[in-house]
Amino acid sequence: MNDSFFPNVLQSVDDAETAELRQRLLEAEETLDAIRNGEVDAVVIGGPRGSVVYTLEGADKPYRILVEQMQEGAVSLSDDGMTLYCNQRFATLLGVKRESLIGGSIIDFLSPDERIAFEQLLKGGTDFGRSAEFTLVAASGAAVPVNVSVANLETETTATPVLCAVITDLTHSRRRSHELAAANQQLANEVKERRRIEDSLQLALEAAGMGYWSLDLHNGAINYSPRYAEIFGLAGGSQGEPLETILSQFIEEDRAEVSRGFAAATGTGAVQLEKRITRGNDHALRWVQLKARTHYQDGRAVSIAGVVSDVTHRRLIEEQLRQSQKMEAIGQLTGGIAHDFNNLLMVIGGSLDMLDVRAERDARTSRLLAAARHGVERGAKLTQQLLAFSRRQDLRAEAICIDDLIGTFRSLLDRAIGETVELTIEPAAQRWFCRTDPHQLETAILNLAINACDAMPRGGHLRIITVLEALDEQTASAYDAKAGEYVTVAVADTGVGMTPELIARVFEPFFTTKEVGKGTGLGLSQVYGFARQSGGFVSIQSEPGRGTTVSIHLPRTHEAPAVATDTRPHMDTRGKGVVLVVEDDDDVRTVTCGLLQDLGYSVLEADSGRRALDIVESGKHIDLVFSDVVMSGDMNGIDLARALTSRHVGTPILLTSGYTALRLVSDATLEGLQFLRKPFNQNELSIAVGAMLKAARA
Repeated sequence: MNDSFFPNVLQSVDDAETAELRQRLLEAEETLDAIRNGEVDAVVIGGPRGSVVYTLEGADKPYRILVEQMQEGAVSLSDDGMTLYCNQRFATLLGVKRESLIGGSIIDFLSPDERIAFEQLLKGGTDFGRSAEFTLVAASGAAVPVNVSVANLETETTATPVLCAVITDLTHSRRRSHELAAANQQLANEVKERRRIEDSLQLALEAAGMGYWSLDLHNGAINYSPRYAEIFGLAGGSQGEPLETILSQFIEEDRAEVSRGFAAATGTGAVQLEKRITRGNDHALRWVQLKARTHYQDGRAVSIAGVVSDVTHRRLIEEQLRQSQKMEAIGQLTGGIAHDFNNLLMVIGGSLDMLDVRAERDARTSRLLAAARHGVERGAKLTQQLLAFSRRQDLRAEAICIDDLIGTFRSLLDRAIGETVELTIEPAAQRWFCRTDPHQLETAILNLAINACDAMPRGGHLRIITVLEALDEQTASAYDAKAGEYVTVAVADTGVGMTPELIARVFEPFFTTKEVGKGTGLGLSQVYGFARQSGGFVSIQSEPGRGTTVSIHLPRTHEAPAVATDTRPHMDTRGKGVVLVVEDDDDVRTVTCGLLQDLGYSVLEADSGRRALDIVESGKHIDLVFSDVVMSGDMNGIDLARALTSRHVGTPILLTSGYTALRLVSDATLEGLQFLRKPFNQNELSIAVGAMLKAARA
């Protein structure tokens, strides 16, 4: 083998390898072109482990499965909205076959008013993940709310732009949103209704004057409303105030019972107390009522909640009612006693008058008769005070100005109070008038002035003040009076003052703090009864060591005062005529007849109204009928006067009574009747009978 053979062989090998490499490169390029053009389904790649076959279907199968299984619709679109690809979920969403969607436009499934917005979304640039909400119209006509999220698919610059869109069905979320919105609205309505109820409850509590409070039994803290704070005199509402702070406001003698009431509430389930507190802002003593219920959780008491109200006014009215009922009962008793006592005094006094004429007039006899008469006068005065208290006296009411009246007995006041007491009279700004008995009012003011001086044994300052007050229903009802204008005269001293216990009893007959022999205890009783009978009332304010003010409140009148006339009694006179004495008390009738006979009159007797009427109608001559008012039987003195007035116009009648005479007169035709108050003496009887006969003869 020559040397040229090897180079030729080598050259042949190199050419063969080069050709093979070129062929493989060409095949590779063709494979790549086929892959790019989608002309092949698989690629075989050799490697250390041998040849591996990769198919295009195997390469994107996971993504295809993912796209098909996802709950959102997946769509590939051209830039003008033509559908290039969609998954089954999108076709199901629209209710059509998937094949019918390819090549069609998604815009066809939009309402006309949303199509422009959709086109703008597709042409919205290269922003990744831009989205908007639309409503697709399914094949069934149902509206399907969706969210469309669009992204640009990167392609070669020469290729047609492709868009990828994900369509999310919002039907469920919208339904949930609507349900949530409805639930929120319902909750809002419930909250609003609860607030309305709470506001209504708060308004009702405010209208009832009640405050709200609640106690947390876990930490012992109490919360309360502004009205509660107002009742207790605290500053505004509170959150978490210690219960001990609230309990400390109850007065010491009530505090232990209040604490026990709260402690027992966990078992009883309720708190109901009515106790006294010292108000925080002004330290006033007030009555409060607590009502509450206990709240339980899992069988354990966790809180107590309730209301509080200030019942001071009610307690005052109840106390006034009890006091009024007590005074009324005492008044009925004293009135009955006074009536019978007046008859006894009438018998004693009349007998003394007749004995005075018949007895030997030595000095000792005169002194004894004078002492007896003085006793009768004192008894009569006591009886009048009892009748004043029981409101059974005969008032001679007329329109007066209190300041004018005080001016007429100023000198008497100065003598009554003495030199150690300074007297100041403060009249009203104007002359206010009230209708009352001026003599009884004068007596009442004198009684108050004397009591005030007794309360200032070392001297002091006495003020008599006259004012006009306008009382509303609430204030007037506390004194069992009517609302309106009252002329008030107040007697104020700087004396020792009184405790509440004394104030509660000062108007009772015969109750006195003075030593034995220095007072009857009827002065304030007269003031009380006189004011009540005049349509007014009496109030009293006093504290130990700070003096006392007693005020007489009389209803104002617009009636002008009458012109003053001379009412001084004249001397007794003897007379002639026939007088019919009508009296059911035998002793009184006997004495009265004796007094008239001693005065020169002829006397007829009757023990009842019916008997008197029979005597008059019998035709006997009678110049005057003198009758008691209160008598047993079916005809009293007023009934007798009516009968005589209607049947026997010319027969004058004079009435007498220890009490109630004027109160029984209700007929306007009897306004001219004349009355003589028991007990009367012979002088008073002679004047009254003489005046009646003189007027009848004229």
